[in-house]
Amino acid sequence: MASTIGKVAIVVLVMFSYPLQVHPCRASVDAVLKWRPASRKQPDYASVNGSPSRSTLLNSANSSQKARGEMSDRRFAVITTAIIIFSYIVAMTVSSLSVVLAYVGSTGSTSISFILPGLFYYKISSPDSPHHQRLLKEDDDEEAEVDGEAEAGGWNSGSILRKASLGLAIYGLLVMVVCLVTNTFFVVAH
Repeated sequence: MASTIGKVAIVVLVMFSYPLQVHPCRASVDAVLKWRPASRKQPDYASVNGSPSRSTLLNSANSSQKARGEMSDRRFAVITTAIIIFSYIVAMTVSSLSVVLAYVGSTGSTSISFILPGLFYYKISSPDSPHHQRLLKEDDDEEAEVDGEAEAGGWNSGSILRKASLGLAIYGLLVMVVCLVTNTFFVVAH
């Protein structure tokens, strides 16, 4: 009797937790499918006006939501059906949860620990980046002299850190490839 109650509890848990997992997945897939590179012709409100006001942030969020619109019913159904079908295929083909966790760990943890921080710093520290330009405006005169040396081709701490961040991202990619290959060989061997 206790075993049956436990099985029913697990069924209820899975039944009600699955929609909670599909919702953010569907929203992410929709955002990826709608993504378009931003045009550089539009002025950045923070760089034009200095610090953005609260009303500017609220108005830009409302206008972007109106322009983007809500997900249509057909799109909602197609994305949800695809997620359910793919998750069902994975559930039917994978016999051990350790295999799934191994692949998620080898891709997710290396991305979060090595690849993304390196790429983010590399992108932000680019001399052509608007974020870098904004940081330069806030720096004092001593920092501006160091940046002037970087443009002359000298080896300063900024260029070393920028190259090290790219090295960190490349190292993360290598670690991910090694982990994925190792996981694949272990899955095939067993």
